[in-house]
Amino acid sequence: MHHSRLRLVGALVLLTAVVLAAGAGSARSARTAGSGQALSASAESAANVLAWNVTAVNAVRAAGKAQVEGLIYMSYVQASVYDAVTKIEGRYTPYHDFTAPVSPVGASPDAAVGAAAYTILANYFPSTTLTTTYATYLDGLPAAGKDAGVAIGIAAARDILAFRAGDGLGAAVSTPFGQGPVTPGVWTFAPPPSAQSAQTPWVAFMRPFMLDSASQFRPGPPLSIESNKYATQLAELDAYGAANSTVRTPEETDIAQFWNANAINQINQTMRTLAGSHGLDLVDTARGLAMSNLVDSDAGIACFDAKYHYTFWRPATAIPHADIDGNDRTTADPSWTPLLTTPNHPEYPAAHGCLTSSDAEVDAKLLDTHRIEVDIQGAVGRNITTLTTTRHYATVEELDREIVNARVWAGLHFRDSGEVGVKLGRDVAHWTLDRYFQPTG
Repeated sequence: MHHSRLRLVGALVLLTAVVLAAGAGSARSARTAGSGQALSASAESAANVLAWNVTAVNAVRAAGKAQVEGLIYMSYVQASVYDAVTKIEGRYTPYHDFTAPVSPVGASPDAAVGAAAYTILANYFPSTTLTTTYATYLDGLPAAGKDAGVAIGIAAARDILAFRAGDGLGAAVSTPFGQGPVTPGVWTFAPPPSAQSAQTPWVAFMRPFMLDSASQFRPGPPLSIESNKYATQLAELDAYGAANSTVRTPEETDIAQFWNANAINQINQTMRTLAGSHGLDLVDTARGLAMSNLVDSDAGIACFDAKYHYTFWRPATAIPHADIDGNDRTTADPSWTPLLTTPNHPEYPAAHGCLTSSDAEVDAKLLDTHRIEVDIQGAVGRNITTLTTTRHYATVEELDREIVNARVWAGLHFRDSGEVGVKLGRDVAHWTLDRYFQPTG
């Protein structure tokens, strides 16, 4: 397995090196061909921003980072790229300002993009293939302004590393979350194949990127397990979320499985698709990727704060153990299992609700409309996480409704948890986007 992973990492980075080299080559060709060519300099530069995003996603995934954890690493990368680009090009306020070591006048933004992304990735995921990718990329850039661009990119990345030092990344957590015994309403690990360890509990205590605190938008508690509403939603899960459900339609099953795709890939692919379809230039592409990853990371941090504060039980535990919930309107089903494998973190609120709604609000902010008309890639098949199909969403509201339904149909979340997650993600996005990534002047 270890050697297979090394081969996978090498293949992914090598593939991206080809993409980056091809992008640099096309940039050189367009520049020598003159202004009559279809590709503009800003479009070429935007392609390089997108290619380095692919490199970062591949590196994070190859390192086996969990979903919110992975978005945090992506945020380090995209914040650095955005700050480097805005230091040279202006237009928007930086995420975190820094002093440029050289004059940004005439500096190459393409060189800055590569240097910023590489410096962060090399700090967390060093490899010979990554270094080769970076060297090949720089070799393909024009000499004019390259050294200044590299210096600014490195300075932007080092500033982010210093600014985020001690933010709680990977910090040890001593609380034995999820280990049982089964207690009414309290989260314990779902039976295998669910992992028998708590997923990244340190995220709940991490310093957010933009929020004042992880608990700033902490919602009220989950449903009382003795309430009528809880009983109604448990019955819905029992019927529609079961692996062997007889009432869930084939389309509903497909939607549930679609949203099992890895969020790191899905969120970044969505922004890359949006940037390409709307012809965003270098600056706006860097801004969009920074907005998406940083806002979604803060939504994830806020979500995990609530998860590990309330530690509410998952349907995979609640339904088989309904005989101990003290609610005479619920019925235990000891053999019940969900459609999809239960993630190894508490139920409330739904993380997919938090992340999907925050990302939808980013799209709306970038496009200045809730009619986002966005294509999102997702998964096909049970417990598959790769992006293999596409669904179209006309509005933010349509997207929010579907993610709530999808997690119920997957057997992973109470409906209330999805709705609360959507509101939490929306609140985080509105607050952060009102304060960051603003136009200058």
